[in-house]
Amino acid sequence: MNSTQVHQVREFLDGKQAHYIYLAYSNAYCSEKIQGCEYALERTLIESVLVNITHDDRTETVMIIVPATRRIDLDSLKKIWATTRIEFVGKQQAQHLFPDDEMGALPPFQHFYPGMRLFYSHELFQFQDINFCIGNQAERIKMPLNDFLAVAEPMTCIEVATIAKYKIEVAQVFPQDKRGVLQQSGHCMLGFSLQSQSFAPAKLAGMAEWISRHFSECSVLIGDGIHRITLEINGTPVRYAANRALRMGREVIDGDAVIFNRHQRECRFHVISTAELQKTDSYHYYHQSLSRLFDEDDKFKASVMLFAQEFVGNRFQQDPGRLEYCRRLSCDYLLEEVAITALLIQQGVFVFVYPGTLTIMQELSLGQHPGAPQEFNQLVSVNIRQKRR
Repeated sequence: MNSTQVHQVREFLDGKQAHYIYLAYSNAYCSEKIQGCEYALERTLIESVLVNITHDDRTETVMIIVPATRRIDLDSLKKIWATTRIEFVGKQQAQHLFPDDEMGALPPFQHFYPGMRLFYSHELFQFQDINFCIGNQAERIKMPLNDFLAVAEPMTCIEVATIAKYKIEVAQVFPQDKRGVLQQSGHCMLGFSLQSQSFAPAKLAGMAEWISRHFSECSVLIGDGIHRITLEINGTPVRYAANRALRMGREVIDGDAVIFNRHQRECRFHVISTAELQKTDSYHYYHQSLSRLFDEDDKFKASVMLFAQEFVGNRFQQDPGRLEYCRRLSCDYLLEEVAITALLIQQGVFVFVYPGTLTIMQELSLGQHPGAPQEFNQLVSVNIRQKRR
């Protein structure tokens, strides 16, 4: 969408006396960077989805506004419109209809689409505020839901079923003979890394959906206590890192509640601040045990150091002192995370779920570090992968 069209959208909203905030990003931002720095906005992002409906005598293209974390279940639309053929509009047709706009970034207002019917999902009512892209990912409007609904008239609300936009698959289970835990409807823990794209709202929605199908209870471990280390590595002064990490954790706990609440009938989600767990005597016992093991066991130390090297990567190559310091911080990060895991195992939660690979958890579950706390003999590590539907 060019600047003239952006002006038209804002002029339309101003004419309706709608309350809104206009957000624009510089050209230096790619879409992934925008998503990474605007995690809070991604939770309330809505998008315009184009669908072709085949009637007896014609095919009609309609627009449906849904939360951007969700994907429309086409079977539910077939029931609403009493037809057997409904499909998403493909890229080629969308570019023909709207050559100046990116897919998913069409302004969600009837005013701009004369002759096309627009609908909005009832799921929008879970939000107090919403935001949407205007033509591309770099320009957005944020506004109260009530203002949006007032401006959206004459759009119609429909109760369309949705599924998470990301599908979750099991990559590996360690030990392999424990794969049956996925059919036992037990209790798992999900390690939540702050500021990681693996936990962006759309992907988190997919994980919550998957967990609710396999477990009856889940402890979501928000890494606010250990994220101070990541912030320090990335340049935040030590005196500010801890408080900033705690604020970020609280934002996630409050902001992502709607994602977990959606599945509370199938699975009881407990969202836990790891900073609180790290105040307990049990945590300190496990952390001290693992720190001693790190100092005394070469194999365990090598495994932790390998994580640190990968975590820091190629940064600070020109500053050996800083590089070494950050690698040590990364070792501290992993030791704290593993101590938190031991504490949950002690409390009866044996299954650790994580998107991607955390090698140390695999090794502990396989008994490759016999000097580690005995609780890890019960650990089952489940690595999952995320695929866009």
